[in-house]
Amino acid sequence: MEARMTGPAHVRLDAGGRALDPDAYYAALTARNRGLVSEAVQARLRSARVLVAGCGSVGGAVVEPLVRFGVERLTLADPDTYDLANLNRQRAGVDDIGHNKAAVQAGRARQINPFADIGVEASGITSANVAELVSAADIVIDGVDVMAAESIRHKIALHVHAAEARTPVVSGYDVAGRQAVIVYDYRRTGARPLRGRVRPDAADSCEPLAFLARVVPTAAISVEIVPELYRQAAGVSDGFPQLVYTADLFGALATRLVGELLAGQPVRAVTVVDVHQALRPARLRWRTAAARALALARLAGARHRARRRAGPSARDVMKEVEK
Repeated sequence: MEARMTGPAHVRLDAGGRALDPDAYYAALTARNRGLVSEAVQARLRSARVLVAGCGSVGGAVVEPLVRFGVERLTLADPDTYDLANLNRQRAGVDDIGHNKAAVQAGRARQINPFADIGVEASGITSANVAELVSAADIVIDGVDVMAAESIRHKIALHVHAAEARTPVVSGYDVAGRQAVIVYDYRRTGARPLRGRVRPDAADSCEPLAFLARVVPTAAISVEIVPELYRQAAGVSDGFPQLVYTADLFGALATRLVGELLAGQPVRAVTVVDVHQALRPARLRWRTAAARALALARLAGARHRARRRAGPSARDVMKEVEK
């Protein structure tokens, strides 16, 4: 059941004891946006409701920037609790370990804007609540985990209902030093869930790597992550590596996209930013680009040969790669 959190009657802003009502507080909070965000867009940011589905690496990275930008109505959904392994990249501290991610992020948001209207869905996105949550939102941030079949089913359901409601969705995938942001503008007539790359009726059979191969653009695959993809396929990995600066990059990009979408501005369907490549000198960029092209060609060839054999398995891919 969704819990709602609302603000106090007033906030003591300064040492003089000056009390601010919600409107005065919001005006002060967003004052430095002036000249960069129009009054009309700022008003739309305040009135719109944003559903953040998944509050881990990418979803959790967008909550604070959205509130600082002026979003005042949020619904945060995540069934998981923080553990120590999350702290290398997710916006939480040691005191948050064992606590629900959506609830923690709601608390952090209220430290920025105590008047914010924040709904917390500690059960995450489920078949029972997805229709209601999506129908109440103006924009959906998709940070639903993709490393388990059940969460992939919920992710697909999120997009199916968003397409039906014609609600735009912003998805993020952090891959080593690359952040891939995909905008699904379901306001467009005929837009299909996940652009038709995953069949909703086949959701029960979705395997994580197969789902990612269909949905995540090749441009998002960095050379550093290719060895890990082989380990994942062979079932010898104990978790997908992720980095804090790549996850945080989603917060910046998605916050900008929310403002543009609410303003009715056109946006790119896919944006990929490679932090590692951007910071390399030119000679290393060329060398890394060549190594990446070779690694991706080898990966594609191994997958193709494995598919042609009867009953291909993840280990088939590994054997092909090791030849």
